Amino acid sequence: MIPSLLRVYATLLRRDRMALVLTFLVPLAFFSVFAAVFGSMDQGARQPVRAAIHCADTSEHGVQLLENLRAVEGIELLELDAEAKPFEARERVRYGQVSVVIVVPEGFGGDLRFQDSDSVPQIDLFADTANPLALEVVRGAVQAAAYPLLAPHTEDGDPDGGGVPAAQEPAKDEPLHIAVVDVLGGGSGKKPSIAYFAAGIGVMFLLFVLSGTSAVLIDERESGVLLRMMTSRLTIPRLLAGRWLYLLLLGCLQVTLMFVWGAFAFGLDLFTPRHLAGFAVMTVTTAAAAAAFALLLAVACKTREQLNGTAVVLVLMMSALGGSMFPRFLMPEALQELGRYTFNAWALDGYRKVFWYEAGIPELVPELLVLGGTTLALFVCASVLARRWRHA
Repeated sequence: MIPSLLRVYATLLRRDRMALVLTFLVPLAFFSVFAAVFGSMDQGARQPVRAAIHCADTSEHGVQLLENLRAVEGIELLELDAEAKPFEARERVRYGQVSVVIVVPEGFGGDLRFQDSDSVPQIDLFADTANPLALEVVRGAVQAAAYPLLAPHTEDGDPDGGGVPAAQEPAKDEPLHIAVVDVLGGGSGKKPSIAYFAAGIGVMFLLFVLSGTSAVLIDERESGVLLRMMTSRLTIPRLLAGRWLYLLLLGCLQVTLMFVWGAFAFGLDLFTPRHLAGFAVMTVTTAAAAAAFALLLAVACKTREQLNGTAVVLVLMMSALGGSMFPRFLMPEALQELGRYTFNAWALDGYRKVFWYEAGIPELVPELLVLGGTTLALFVCASVLARRWRHA
């Protein structure tokens, strides 16, 4: 009897395509995504941070600092023209060409002395502080490149004898004073990680909840309720529009609750006019796209089991690639580009603009257009697939 039961169970599994996918293919897909991300982190030195340097100091020490930075592993260095203006260096970061710009001021070489705390040489870093990983890598590289230049000043003996004078010892633990200039926004007191994870977790569970709620369409088909509704004057587009509107309102309520909890429990800066306006438009468009996605799944799937399995696969994959589980800047460039095809990534980029870059509604136009276009495309696809109900 046991061999017969095994054959029956194997036959059932072979015929259930969704079960086969969930059992064998989905684990491989998730393993591939996480291995690609964290495998590249194990090889962090082979994935250089894109940085630029604007060296206005042409002295021997300025030239030597540039040579030392070229030899530092982990940085892909772009050398800007010494005649370039400071605002041009900022634009490199603003438009995403580099993560950090190193600015070596004129007269840097003349400040290489440790006679008092004010004489410690300073270098400016123009950066997007929303990506702390790149900033810390470049900060450490600059300190490492500058240390050989400063070491002779800390090791020279007293010309009158008696060893190293106390006045020549470093005033600080680090050889350079590095001033970080946040180019794109941020500032003290902000908590970008709270806003990021509120958006990331909120969007991921938004997809799960709306996908599960949309299963009512399947229940109505199986129970005959849909047939009775179709015999009335209710058209398919109106039926889908009603379901979509309900899912939209439910999604807005869920995401709002997530951010309000973040504001009261974790200090998220939500209750300002600019933040509330940006949050409102991003939440409505994100919930609209998620509702259309859930509606399409409910129309395309024939059973609740198919819907649940398909939703789990797609939502987890989009969340992993789109940045809901971990920041996209930790991923290899290929995965970052692949993540742009998920509306998780566009939603998170929009929320980040609102809460970190202090962006207004006009600056959210790219995200709003993509999410709005996604909503329309998914709703049209659901309407086309739902025509088979009329024929049935």
